[in-house]
Amino acid sequence: MTRQTLCTLSTANLLHNLAVIKTRAPRARIMAMVKANAYGHGLRSVAQRLEGHVDALGVASIDEATALRQAGVNTPITLIEGVFAPEELALAATQGFAVVFHSAHQLRWLEATHLPGKITAWLKLDTGLGRLGFSPQDAAQALQTLSENPSIRQPVGLLSHFACADTPQHPLNKKQIAIFAAFAEQCQGPKSFCNSAALFAFPDRQQDWVRPGLALYGASPLAGRSAEELGLKPVMTFQTEIIAVQHFKRGDTVGYGAKFICPEDMPTGIIAAGYGDGYPRSLREGAPVLIGDRLCPLIGRVAMDMTAVDLRLCAQAAVGDKVTLWGKGLPIEKLTDFCDHIAYDLLTGVQNRVKFVWE
Repeated sequence: MTRQTLCTLSTANLLHNLAVIKTRAPRARIMAMVKANAYGHGLRSVAQRLEGHVDALGVASIDEATALRQAGVNTPITLIEGVFAPEELALAATQGFAVVFHSAHQLRWLEATHLPGKITAWLKLDTGLGRLGFSPQDAAQALQTLSENPSIRQPVGLLSHFACADTPQHPLNKKQIAIFAAFAEQCQGPKSFCNSAALFAFPDRQQDWVRPGLALYGASPLAGRSAEELGLKPVMTFQTEIIAVQHFKRGDTVGYGAKFICPEDMPTGIIAAGYGDGYPRSLREGAPVLIGDRLCPLIGRVAMDMTAVDLRLCAQAAVGDKVTLWGKGLPIEKLTDFCDHIAYDLLTGVQNRVKFVWE
């Protein structure tokens, strides 16, 4: 029997979440974000399950795009961060990858490169995130450059990205919306602004394309709103099992640093999951795990391979019992209250030694 630490992934829940997104954005086309190994769910596995259900896939690099084509995925693919070297433009043209242009150096590469075919292009406008994209002052010239290049398929698309959509009342949201709307008047091509959070927070700003990521995988993209409230279901359920039950005395210590001191005689479960699996060391005491239908709190520090759990609320727990770390029955958002992580990096942080099984 091997170590029973695994992620079970639900095709049904993935497609359910996509249906919720389509209901929320009935007039928009869907560009599903599968970058970063599909938020930890498996680049190829997710893309293959979405084929025929979405209009495009979004990736961070041409390596991810090429891997999808080699896996037989035929859905249109967009390079969200554009190209990282001039020779990637020719590969994008050959493979039919859409390219986001966000910087002047990418335009110089384009003008200096002879391409074997036309490229579908998006212009990225920095409306306030302060990361990638042309400023409103420089974007008009960039748009003209793309519009006049014979290797660019017309019309050019326009996209931007919210900085604070997860907090809908943040004043920067209104500023970004105004900047995007003003510039969009001079653009004839398709437009895209909404990520998962904006898709739910600003339904009137969905434009021609929406770009769901986190919501697709069943986690809430909005602060203070649960996934269940939004109608989303977790795609990933991260589980392990109890590998030992210890009965400690009052005053005994548990874990590295001896930070937890037993307040009374108590049963403690040792579970086969730690930061070597992607279960974060920063989790504080009290973070919940699910054993059967009971939530039990962590005690002591998360170690590389093991974590201790207070079993006083689950006295019948035994070696071999399943323990849910997040997913079905335990939304991942509940863990973020006990650590310095967000759902995005918890999902993408699961390590290779954890087995992945699709339902």
